[in-house]
Amino acid sequence: MPSFATPGPITATVVVAGAGVRVNASDRTDTSVLVAPVDPTSESDVEVAGGTKVAFAGGHLSVKTTVSGRGAGSVAITIDLPAGSGLVTYLANSTVRADGSFGECELHTASSRVELDRVEALRATISAGEVAVGHVAGHVDIEGSVVEARIDEVRGTVRCSTSGGRTWIGHAAADLDLSSGSGGFDVDRADGGVTAKTGSGAIRIGRLTRGRAELTNHSGDIEVGVGEGVAALVDAESKRGAVRDSLSSRDDLAATGDEVTVHARTRHGDIIVQRAAG
Repeated sequence: MPSFATPGPITATVVVAGAGVRVNASDRTDTSVLVAPVDPTSESDVEVAGGTKVAFAGGHLSVKTTVSGRGAGSVAITIDLPAGSGLVTYLANSTVRADGSFGECELHTASSRVELDRVEALRATISAGEVAVGHVAGHVDIEGSVVEARIDEVRGTVRCSTSGGRTWIGHAAADLDLSSGSGGFDVDRADGGVTAKTGSGAIRIGRLTRGRAELTNHSGDIEVGVGEGVAALVDAESKRGAVRDSLSSRDDLAATGDEVTVHARTRHGDIIVQRAAG
């Protein structure tokens, strides 16, 4: 098992095909890498593991498979490194689980799934894959084809552009810029402005607390919940659907002094603007 002295955060670059990768970031002064075949009795798995190259120089760790593994995974890789380290991945038919606190993360994936615990910032280019993140301290930039994205909490701005799939965000503290050809957007709480555009897909904002929401789709329902004590200026129109606005434009302005603007347009779908639940 290769081990390297790393008194501070490093950058780890993982380039793999047909691999299952586990990355653990913790308070430590060294970095170790364990590579093993998923099935020790499989000649192909042993070949993939044996052909995996590990190198370290100048604060940069490189882990690379030189032989493609099975889609179900041929090699298991475990990396233990210092907290705050950056992570860069180039994945095909692989999975990555990263636990602990990381610096900036950059993902390039095809038919893969990535789970990240806590990161400073995230940039991802995804082709038919999934990404799930617990907490992002800074900016998020995601683009790709069919993407399933889940972010529990993000403090910085978010830009997400896909051709399809679904994006779910638990709590967004800053502005969101979301676009898709045929994907849906689901945001539990937005504390900044929201721009969401999709060809065919539902758009939901569970709780909008401030700013302006520009929501547009060709087909699919649009739903917005406005925070308690927040006044709402609503401009909503559906060509072939119902519009239900249960908020008066300024009924609750005196309660907090906060105000949001909701501009929603759809051709085929219902629009609902209401007080947020809970």
